[in-house]
Amino acid sequence: MCRKVWLSLIVIALALSMAGCGVKDAKEVVSDLSKRSEEMESYISHGKMTIRSGKEPQVYDIEVWYKKPHFFRVAIKNMKKGITQILLRNEEGVYVLTPHLKKSFRFQSDWPYSGGQVYLYQTVIQSIIDDNERTFRAGKKQYQFEVVAKYPFNQHANKQRIWLDHKLNPHKVAVLSESNEELIKVEFDRFKEGASFDKDAFDMKRNLEELPQDSKTSLEAMAKPSAKQKEIEAVLPEYIPQGTRLQSERTIQTPQGPVVVMRFKGDKSFTLTERHPQALEAGLPLMGKPVELAETVGVLLEMGERKRLTWTEGGVDYELIGNLSVDELVQIANSTYNQSSK
Repeated sequence: MCRKVWLSLIVIALALSMAGCGVKDAKEVVSDLSKRSEEMESYISHGKMTIRSGKEPQVYDIEVWYKKPHFFRVAIKNMKKGITQILLRNEEGVYVLTPHLKKSFRFQSDWPYSGGQVYLYQTVIQSIIDDNERTFRAGKKQYQFEVVAKYPFNQHANKQRIWLDHKLNPHKVAVLSESNEELIKVEFDRFKEGASFDKDAFDMKRNLEELPQDSKTSLEAMAKPSAKQKEIEAVLPEYIPQGTRLQSERTIQTPQGPVVVMRFKGDKSFTLTERHPQALEAGLPLMGKPVELAETVGVLLEMGERKRLTWTEGGVDYELIGNLSVDELVQIANSTYNQSSK
């Protein structure tokens, strides 16, 4: 009898010990995440994002500011080039800001709720809540979920693995292909709930005018263009859809400088133009959305089947127009990076 009593006490002690460790099952964690998502007032997160979509990985420094109900500021710095772009949402709309070029685009969009990214805590939480087929593992220090990937601009993305600490703060997110190849990885090194911000922290003009320190070198270089920089050295994309070829190329002289126009004809025709960057602020909101490319953030406008993707990289403004899928536009755009001039 005494032995049974002792065994019962040991079992109870172990159960209490497990409860004290705070380890929960999947249902409890998902319930807590749903409640936290509804009640969270603000946060700041910081981390490193690695994208593997080309010859070498692209690494970005990512800082996110969020304030309830729907204010977002995402600063994305290309670590290799030291240039920062900002995705901003405030009462006026959604913006893509390129401070070192004094350029902004404004959208009528519900971003990030229609297509948020893996560095946004809300997106991470929602992907767990929405997937009823999710898998779950509880470790000593972390919870791990595996859910279906929701990444519209990468057709190879198949699933996501998400690591949260026992306080439900994000630790790591990996986007994987069907063959478990890592396509995107975000590693968080800081997450602070209940952050406070300046009154104008999400103001478009403040964020456009406050040039990030690492981008000043780029601006100074552009302010003193050499004679060689006045001409456009056209870049031909490495990826061209099968059944399509370059039909014509010409340079047009405009009051703002030369513009190179390349027309591709075939099964999937498109036009690619290249010019020197022009400072531009969109006064009227556009029906578009931001698209993350391999080395920068682009702007996508959809006009029925016809689509327009614009981006700035390497001192050149690119515009790509055609009746192509978004995935094909992204492939073409990404294939212009690190290409030799014609």
